[in-house]
Amino acid sequence: MPNQTRTAFLAEYRKARHDGDFDRALEIAFAAMDHDQDHPDDMPLMPELRGMHYLAAA
Repeated sequence: MPNQTRTAFLAEYRKARHDGDFDRALEIAFAAMDHDQDHPDDMPLMPELRGMHYLAAA
């Protein structure tokens, strides 16, 4: 997946979560799982989606 597409994908997920559109966020998460399964050699998306829910240590 090209970086620009990956960035747009993650931004769309972030926006859906921010807006409280959990149905859309779930659709995006399922699409990420499908992508990860179909493209095992690409950098996986799901760890990035999961990582958005953890606070970073300062």
